[in-house]
Amino acid sequence: MLLFNFLASTSSANLSLISDSGLPVFFSGALLMAMIATLLSVKNTASRLSYLCTGLIGLAILSSGAAWLSALLALGFGFNLWHAIVHKNKLLIILSALAAVLFIALLIAIAAFGIALFWIVSAVLLLSLTGFITNNETLNQAPLKQQQAAPEHYIESSPLASFADKQKLRQGYNTWRNKAPSLGALVILRLEGFEQVNQHIGRDFGDLLLAQSANRIKELLNNDGIVSLEDDEKLAHLGGLNFAFICNLASHKHLHEKIITEIFGATLKPFNVANCTIEVTARASYVHCNEQDEDFDNLIKSAYLALDSQPKQQVVAYHQQMMIEQLEQQARLKELAEIDFTNEFELYFQPVIVNDNGQIEFLELLLRWQHPKQGILSASRFIDDIRIAGLAYPLAIFVIERAAELAMALRMEGFAVPLSINVFGPEMLNEEFVEFVTSAMKEHNLRPGDLIVECPLHIFTNLDDKGRAMIARLNNIGLKVCVDGLGDNPVSLSKLPSLAVEYIKVAPALTADFSNQNNIRSLVVGMVQMHNQQSTKVIFEGVETLDQLKFVKSLKGYAAQGYYFGHPLSSVGLMSWLKQWQLAQQQSN
Repeated sequence: MLLFNFLASTSSANLSLISDSGLPVFFSGALLMAMIATLLSVKNTASRLSYLCTGLIGLAILSSGAAWLSALLALGFGFNLWHAIVHKNKLLIILSALAAVLFIALLIAIAAFGIALFWIVSAVLLLSLTGFITNNETLNQAPLKQQQAAPEHYIESSPLASFADKQKLRQGYNTWRNKAPSLGALVILRLEGFEQVNQHIGRDFGDLLLAQSANRIKELLNNDGIVSLEDDEKLAHLGGLNFAFICNLASHKHLHEKIITEIFGATLKPFNVANCTIEVTARASYVHCNEQDEDFDNLIKSAYLALDSQPKQQVVAYHQQMMIEQLEQQARLKELAEIDFTNEFELYFQPVIVNDNGQIEFLELLLRWQHPKQGILSASRFIDDIRIAGLAYPLAIFVIERAAELAMALRMEGFAVPLSINVFGPEMLNEEFVEFVTSAMKEHNLRPGDLIVECPLHIFTNLDDKGRAMIARLNNIGLKVCVDGLGDNPVSLSKLPSLAVEYIKVAPALTADFSNQNNIRSLVVGMVQMHNQQSTKVIFEGVETLDQLKFVKSLKGYAAQGYYFGHPLSSVGLMSWLKQWQLAQQQSN
């Protein structure tokens, strides 16, 4: 309030002085409005004080005519120019300099030619407008600078900041290749086991634990064969859980494999945190630097491709076939986006034969894709693509409908042979799927047991209450359930008795090396007896020879399936095949 009173009083003096000189009154009003606008718009304390002092000095000169005040006004201009230079604001520097030049020119004109002193106020007015124009820009840029500074502060405080980044890895690689090009390998390491750490203890602690694991790796890279990066660093952090280093294989062609083995031994050592033990595991991939035209970006891309394409392998070496397979997968995904199930997918069948009497227990329907370029593809070739394309559920519906049509046709021809279908897993555990199966069985007049659903083992070993309820509903509508793939992946034996399904299939991996029978006989026989007690029928897959059939029969399994009984055939000829099978059985009896 005092400021406005002062400005008003000095403005009255200005008006009288300017009116006596016969000059327009609007100069003082313009000066007053510019000063008020500037002081209200500028938030920076130093800028506000600078413009206030400069404006007041200018008004004092105008009111009293004291020449010594001009020196103070010159200091005000100088401070504003310095302030502009500090903030690196080009527009503010230019306008402040112009205002200062105008002030000096008018001051000389006043001394030499006696020009009225109030003209010097033009410089003050220009300087005031400068503050109004440019400080808003400076203030608007300040939050952005603060936002940009925040990540830098975070990076500096991160425990992973001490490691070289991807850019330093690139520079180190290019420097090494330019100096003495030789055989080498780029290795990418992916540390695993941090999800629960981040979730339960916190991401900050997870980063600290990750840095400790990386430091263990760094200690193992103290080898002349590891290419040094900037500041003699040898391990680079690529982001996330991924690290990388470069091996010079000029002296030791298998150095990268040796180092990877040593790293696995070090990273597998557990951490004791918060009264619990945390195990960190690692996976690795490598690509030789003489591949992919030695381009760094291509090497990184190839190493990541190898790591992601084989998620179950601990060490993966990149080879050209991986890129071919990726391109083929991309082409398949593009084709799946516009696929017509009816015209391009077909069901094949393969029998499951009872060991005791040689009769058909059921026929398994196998999905095949009549690919226009790659020929007939089994489901294992495109099952992952189906999931990625989001077609698992629509495809399961298609298979259920086709199986129901075949089951109805078999019953009309007098064949009481059940059909089994394969589903990918999660799609069978939702309400919509169960309702569709129920309506399909009613529509095709199917009886309980006419259809069997085969599902991967891992789905059943991780069932929640909702999943168990869905399995119970499938059983209630007469759809039998078969668990597929026992032996493909490790599974806790304590979970097996709780499956309570009609069938369980033993993967070929458990019986393929039947020549070494003594090592697996007791284990497999124990599992078979356990499921027999649960009224679950055990089926052995992958039976290809008579000797293998004799072996699985000695294990007391219920049935067998494999190429020994015939290769998968198109369901188009299903009726003819069944008639020939019955005729052959009658003749053998």
